[in-house]
Amino acid sequence: MNGYYKFLEQLIPATVNIHNIAKRDHPSSGILGVERAGSGTLIDGDGHILTVGYVVLGAEELTVTLQQGEETSARVVYIDFESGLALLQADVSTPYHVPVSDSSGLEAGQMGLLLASTDVLERRVTEGVITGIEPFDAHWEYMVDRAILTTADNPGFGGGAFVTLKGVMTGVVSLNLGGPKDASMIIPLDYFLNVRDEVLAHGRVRNRVPRAWIGIHPMPSPRGLIIFGVTEDGPAHIAGVKPGDILVSVGDQEVSDRMTLYQRLWDYQAGEEVVLIVLRKGRRHVLPIQSQDRAEFWG
Repeated sequence: MNGYYKFLEQLIPATVNIHNIAKRDHPSSGILGVERAGSGTLIDGDGHILTVGYVVLGAEELTVTLQQGEETSARVVYIDFESGLALLQADVSTPYHVPVSDSSGLEAGQMGLLLASTDVLERRVTEGVITGIEPFDAHWEYMVDRAILTTADNPGFGGGAFVTLKGVMTGVVSLNLGGPKDASMIIPLDYFLNVRDEVLAHGRVRNRVPRAWIGIHPMPSPRGLIIFGVTEDGPAHIAGVKPGDILVSVGDQEVSDRMTLYQRLWDYQAGEEVVLIVLRKGRRHVLPIQSQDRAEFWG
């Protein structure tokens, strides 16, 4: 191992393999499967593990395995449905854990490392350059105002650590983007560290007002924002939104791109009625939707 990365001798053993057997009737099981594997990182001596939320959604039986072979059950402490981060806790006995920090010291051009589990006992590391720290949105009503993009390929299962060359974890690997410039999207730890004390004490952020969620999957197209999918039994599905509908506006506010759509949607609180105006086969449809709290639907 290169002496420059000597700290990996401490960090690699802190990378755990996560095995989730989800409830068969959980909404995520039809999309992600009942059995899932992921990576996670021990961040303290109390067995707290940071990972990405989709790995542990709907968990019925959750197991983590250390690189040394110790296997134990874990529980979900918190899933942040806004950022996509998740916190677990496991009863493990190990001296290894990773120091954590926010992303304020990062900038484009800096090198970083991705650590991941590729099997129960196997761990891998890749390196790459930060290409940007910028807003990021995706089709499942997801947007963060600060995402880390890097040329480093995710070497294993999602949920592993993004680590600076000083050996400090500043993010969690979320998505494989597959581009020549932006290979991976990293969720900065800022979204966890800003609420860490409250999450550890209460398992939730008590003063956060849940955003409206309606369960649509919009994609840009030459004709505008087109809904290519609707979450089964979600609010939009119940209200009659259909794949192929073209979004015109949220209420009386026109939307032409996904970020604007989400900003308009999140002006509403969970439980409030959201009115979508869509075009379907050239005809205009007004669709009132009773929004929900995403955490209640997917939690």
